[in-house]
Amino acid sequence: MILARLSRAIREQNWFAVVLEFVIVIAGVVIAFQITAWAERQASLQRSHAILERLHTDIENVSRERWDWAAIRAGNRELLLSASVKLFGGEVGDLTLAECNAIAQSHVFNSPSLALPILTELESTGELDLIRSEAIRRAITQHFLANTWSREIDTAINHEIFNLSARHPLLMRFVLSGDLQNWDPIFDNSARCDSDGMRADPAFLNELADNISKSNYFLQAVLDGPNSSFDALHVAVDAELGIDHSEDAP
Repeated sequence: MILARLSRAIREQNWFAVVLEFVIVIAGVVIAFQITAWAERQASLQRSHAILERLHTDIENVSRERWDWAAIRAGNRELLLSASVKLFGGEVGDLTLAECNAIAQSHVFNSPSLALPILTELESTGELDLIRSEAIRRAITQHFLANTWSREIDTAINHEIFNLSARHPLLMRFVLSGDLQNWDPIFDNSARCDSDGMRADPAFLNELADNISKSNYFLQAVLDGPNSSFDALHVAVDAELGIDHSEDAP
């Protein structure tokens, strides 16, 4: 219809009408582009918000066992250090039951995963730019870096581990628990140690020293580093979504 009026105006040399119709056409095109761009922006914002909600859900679904396990391993290292005073230092005395069992567990270097499925999905599809918040993007970058470093240290630590109870059976033994169905010798204080024999065995002491050194790297790089970056990411996502977990605290 507009083209018909424009053609008629040209034939009649009604230049005012020609200019007016031309302006109407251009204005219509511009408005259409603006509406389309606005709709695309709204869709992008909705998609971005949905991604953040999924990210928050994934963060909330990460098992708290990760933090419980980190606390257990930190306590285990403290026991290894107190045992070291008796085995490597000048203090004479038998290991406590807790110190003995910490040595029995000193080769255990694993932890529950911090994997977030939505980040893995966005990374594989190249859609991480859908997350617009600079604070969250920085937190994601730091978390990726911490996890990369964690994997490298974890690989190095587990390249060679010393299961001391298996390698030195004359120095450590396990006693059968009364609850046979739930007996878990490495983790239920079933280990018994020959403290004097350990002090007199250089090979045992060297391998224990190796496990103790690895426990420090394990705590710092494999557990504490990713845990801290994960918590920072959680805080950034909460801030962007306006979520307050203060009432959830015990």
